[in-house]
Amino acid sequence: MNDLTERELKNRWLTNELLSYCGPIFVAPSLNSYPEQMIDNGTCALVDTGQRRVLVTCCHVLDEYEKQHDANQETILAMALGEGYSCISFKNPKRHLLDADQDLDLAVLEFDPKDINIPHTKNWFKVSEWPIPNVTNGEHIVFVGFPGAWRTAKGIEYGCGCAAIPLVVTDTNARTIACFRDSTNEQVLNDMKDCLGGISGSPAYRLTDRGDFRLVGFAKAGPEKSGSSARKYHAQAGSPLPAVLFTHASFVQRDGTLKRNSFAPAA
Repeated sequence: MNDLTERELKNRWLTNELLSYCGPIFVAPSLNSYPEQMIDNGTCALVDTGQRRVLVTCCHVLDEYEKQHDANQETILAMALGEGYSCISFKNPKRHLLDADQDLDLAVLEFDPKDINIPHTKNWFKVSEWPIPNVTNGEHIVFVGFPGAWRTAKGIEYGCGCAAIPLVVTDTNARTIACFRDSTNEQVLNDMKDCLGGISGSPAYRLTDRGDFRLVGFAKAGPEKSGSSARKYHAQAGSPLPAVLFTHASFVQRDGTLKRNSFAPAA
C-alpha cells in the first residue's frame, strides 16, 4: 500500500468520524426557495456541554441572516442534518440564541435533538473536560467544514462536499489559533486556496495519543470584515492562502454562554 492510499484512507476515516458532529448552515430567501438561490453558507458544530446541547457557528453567519431578514422577512436560517429530506429551518433563531460575540466571531444557539422531528445522522460532540484546554504551537489539529466551492445545486437537488483537513498550529494568542503557511501546512493551504468560503464555524479537534478527539476551536473570519482591504488573510481566487484562523473553543462555557475575560486586541 503506497503513502497516498494510506493518507486517503486516514482522511476518509477522520471525515466519517467527525462528520456527525457538524453540518452546513445556510441563509436562503424563503422556505420554498431552490438550492441555487442560497444566499450564503457556513458550517456549524453540534456540541454537548453536559448541561446543554448547542449549535456553534460564526457570529458573522448569524449577522448575515439578520441583515437579509431585515430586508426580506421570509429569509430563513437553515441547516442540513444528513442526506435526503433532512434540512430544517429555525422559525426564530433569536429564540434559540444563548450568546454571540462579534469580537470572538462566535454564536451559540440552543439546539437539542429532541426538538428535531425528522430522521437525521447527527450527534452532539460530548466535551469531557472543563474548561476546554487550549492547544499550543506545534500541535496537530483537524477540522471538517463545508466549503461553498464544493456546493452543488440543480433544481431541488442540493449537495455539499466536505473533508477532514489536517493542519499544524503555528501560533496562538489569547483568542486565536493560527495555522500559517509554512512547510508543514503549505500543501494543505495550496489545496484549500479557493475553498475558504463556507468553512466559517467549522469545528477543529486535536487527536489524543489514546485516539480520542478533543474540541479545540472553530474556524473564523480574519481580523477585518470580509469586504475590508485590510483583511489579513483574504486572498484573491487562485492565489496562495496565507493562513486559517480559529477561535479557541475554551470561550464556550458549560451553560452555552461565552466567556469574556479581558484579552489583547486582535492582531
